[in-house]
Amino acid sequence: MLYAILICTDQDCAEEFEAWGEPEEFELMACEGCGCVLHAIAFCDINVATVTELPRRTPHVQLRSAA
Repeated sequence: MLYAILICTDQDCAEEFEAWGEPEEFELMACEGCGCVLHAIAFCDINVATVTELPRRTPHVQLRSAA
């Protein structure tokens, strides 16, 4: 399973999201604000067995404030 930081491809929107799932699941995601495609800007492997606070949801996305 991967943890990813995603950003909206619409320059006027540019919302950032974080998600947990498989790489092919990230390709299907769209911005909740404007509906545009999301682009992954960072990935990290996570071990589900050691991460008890993250229940398996396919995919799980949270809206994050732009840094």
